[in-house]
Formats: sequence, structure tokens, C-alpha cells
Amino acid sequence: MEHLHNQEEEIEAIINSLNHISRAEAPPFFYTRLHARLHEEVKPTQLQQLIGILTRPAFVVATLSFFVVLNGIAISSVLKESKGITESNTGNDGTIQSFAREFDLSVSTLYSDTKTNE
Repeated sequence: MEHLHNQEEEIEAIINSLNHISRAEAPPFFYTRLHARLHEEVKPTQLQQLIGILTRPAFVVATLSFFVVLNGIAISSVLKESKGITESNTGNDGTIQSFAREFDLSVSTLYSDTKTNE
């Protein structure tokens, strides 16, 4: 019982100590300095500036357009080149045989079509 009485006294002492607490006050101009820090402009690094430029829609569209035009030029030059090759390589018949002659793709067989008598 005495233990319970000691606990009650401790609780009362704690509650009484809370009665004498005053509100904490901020130092002068605290909110002004805090507001200034929050709205302070942070200077971006060079890497952040580069990423900012590379991710702009105008830059992305210009880069993609450049590569599309470059691919179109490459494809047209390949088509012109292949057209010139086919015109120069077509012989009198212009068939698969001329292609086979050009690249030496003649077919040779190891078996003969004739039957031999044993």
C-alpha cells in the first residue's frame, strides 16, 4: 500500500512541475530568416544545367528530326547504290542465272541422274 502511495506522490509532483512550464519563444527575426532560407534560390550545378537543356522539348524534337533526316539520306543513298548495281549487273536475260553467274552460285551435285546397271 505504501508503494501505491509513493507512486501517487510522484505523479502529483510531475503534474505540478508541468504547471510552471512557460511557452518557448523563438529568437528575434527567426521567422524572417527561416522564410528567407526557404525561398533562397539554389544555383544549379553544371550537370543539372546540361540535363535541363537536354530534356527541353525543343531540343529533343530537333535532335529526333536530325536523326530522321540523316536516316532518310542514308536509306536513299543505299537505294540509289543498289539500283545502280542491279542495272549494271543485269545481263542479256536479267534473271536469276545472271545473278548466280555474278556471284558464282552455280549448283553442283554429287549424284548423277542416270541409273547405272550393276
